[in-house]
Amino acid sequence: MFEFKWLEDFMSLIELGNFSAAAKSRYVTQSAFSRRIQALELWVGVPLFDRSSYPIGLTEHGNKFVPYAENLLNQIKVTKEDFSLASLKTDNTVRIVCLHSFAINLLPNLLAQFNNQLSHLNISINPSVQGIDNHFQTLLDDSSDLLFAYNMIGMRPSISLENKLEKHILFKEKIIPVISPDLLKNHKDNTPWPLLSYSEHTFLYKVVNQLTKSISVPFSQVFETTLSESLIEMAINGIGVAWVPMHAVEKELIKGTLVPAFTEYSDWTIQLDVVCYHSKSNSRPAVLQFLEEIHSLKK
Repeated sequence: MFEFKWLEDFMSLIELGNFSAAAKSRYVTQSAFSRRIQALELWVGVPLFDRSSYPIGLTEHGNKFVPYAENLLNQIKVTKEDFSLASLKTDNTVRIVCLHSFAINLLPNLLAQFNNQLSHLNISINPSVQGIDNHFQTLLDDSSDLLFAYNMIGMRPSISLENKLEKHILFKEKIIPVISPDLLKNHKDNTPWPLLSYSEHTFLYKVVNQLTKSISVPFSQVFETTLSESLIEMAINGIGVAWVPMHAVEKELIKGTLVPAFTEYSDWTIQLDVVCYHSKSNSRPAVLQFLEEIHSLKK
């Protein structure tokens, strides 16, 4: 399947003449970049680069392909710009990309606090973008205005992107252990606690796993998932104990379907900064007003 990003890879390699430099400019590893160039050559059906020269040069076929690539990229750019403007609907649209759990709980709760101040804005939330690098890329290609994330390793921009983005630290979020009242009451002493875990490739797995491995209480993992919402439902059903964002379980704690676990150990609560990123080149009034309002948040 053809991917348009291969054309940008092609033009970047022509400009820089070096796989390593071109991969860095495209924010991917050199091996991934090489695979993408090879995929483009397979799609075209001929070699485009002479890898025996340094800096790397174009083959005869590669030279012929350049105007086609430039034309296609220009058409893509014009089409994207036209539809990006159309997608805004009004100048008051603020487009937010974020984690799934942020879209379900944190952002609706946050926006509710500013209902009057932001009532004239059209807030569009997109939790469907996969991969943190792609989250940041949406800010740079102007398909999103703001990115909400945790300020933690794995969710920060690469060094090459940092100078293009502005970061705003908003407030601290607690990641707390929760459990059903029945399981808390019926758990037998000196037996491992059943642990509901994040999947290994998720962001919260790293911080929660580091904590559970360092404390003296024994755990036995019985379930894992990528979604906080799944952990919460399993905890409500008495399957185990889970560390989840406070914003995601506030209603359950009020209702009593979940209660805090290990309350005698206050240092078992994890605190993470919630941050908001935006491109320094994005100066739309609606975006700047949104940022001004949330800066007043005290939590």
